[in-house]
Amino acid sequence: MDKTKEHIKIGELEVPASYWNMIEEDKTQLCLTLMDSMLIVLDHNLKPGINRIEMLDLLLESSIIVNEKEENYEICEVMKKIRQLINEQGN
Repeated sequence: MDKTKEHIKIGELEVPASYWNMIEEDKTQLCLTLMDSMLIVLDHNLKPGINRIEMLDLLLESSIIVNEKEENYEICEVMKKIRQLINEQGN
């Protein structure tokens, strides 16, 4: 079975075109802002007791798979950066 058929689109991530010209510190700050926005959406939609960080990580992982399939590599780069930040904060 095609893995992309196991995923449901729940939103879109829009990244400024200037992202790829930013210094690393600014990229990190933008990704942290995006992550906070995603967590706010999850907070409003998740049942109590569900770990919002784990859910965000799963959603990002799924989105990376779908976007790689659709050859949206720029978006994948941003989502991978957000996942990296999640993992760094978890340690």
